[in-house]
Amino acid sequence: MTVRMSLTNDCERPPPVTQPLFQNFFIFHGGILMKIYVQIGGDCSITAFSTCSTADVQVDAEVTGPLYPEKISGYKLEPDNTGVNHLVFDEEQFKAHVKQEQEAAALAEAEAKLAEVSRDALLAGVDDEVALTMTCLYPEWQAGQEYKTGNRLRFGDGGFIKVLQDHKSQADWLPDATPSLYAVIADPAEEWPEFKQPTGAHDVYMAGDKTTYKGEHYTCKADNTAHSPEEYPEAWEKAAE
Repeated sequence: MTVRMSLTNDCERPPPVTQPLFQNFFIFHGGILMKIYVQIGGDCSITAFSTCSTADVQVDAEVTGPLYPEKISGYKLEPDNTGVNHLVFDEEQFKAHVKQEQEAAALAEAEAKLAEVSRDALLAGVDDEVALTMTCLYPEWQAGQEYKTGNRLRFGDGGFIKVLQDHKSQADWLPDATPSLYAVIADPAEEWPEFKQPTGAHDVYMAGDKTTYKGEHYTCKADNTAHSPEEYPEAWEKAAE
């Protein structure tokens, strides 16, 4: 096969390109000589083969044997003493290119994982008040997931919850129906949040906590209060309106 091109010692070539403009490659089998054109990249590497000469693909040379488009990164031009360029395949060049691509892919994957881990660590490290300002960054609750104590999740229409114990979520254990597994993270800007029945030591009311119960505002007077103002009125003080 003949692929012919005029290259000076200074590697004169079409304007540098980084992506092949022609993907219409052909495999020529041994013994057949045919003229093709190649595209030269900014580093003088072969970036495309074509049977037509264009403003971008205009380098011709001689080649004998089959061409393998999937190994294009291993081809290079070598001029002989008559000035004719020969398109040859360099196995070591191809292997080096493959290794470089593999290393680049591994680095990109590692950097993506690092970014993910750093993001997760940041989201887990802030307190509830800060987390409430960026709830959109937390994942949506889903069934069939392994959740750890302390995980924060979005649920329903604007809901924001915290996992209270390690478990695998189930479709019939919805957060709003399983207070032993999930607690609502209340907005501190809401002065009188609705009373929620405590389910354990983690969510009892402490002295000074405020709540709304049956339309009335109450302030807790005793630590570790697990009952409503109706059930245990001694622990609550009704707010003056």
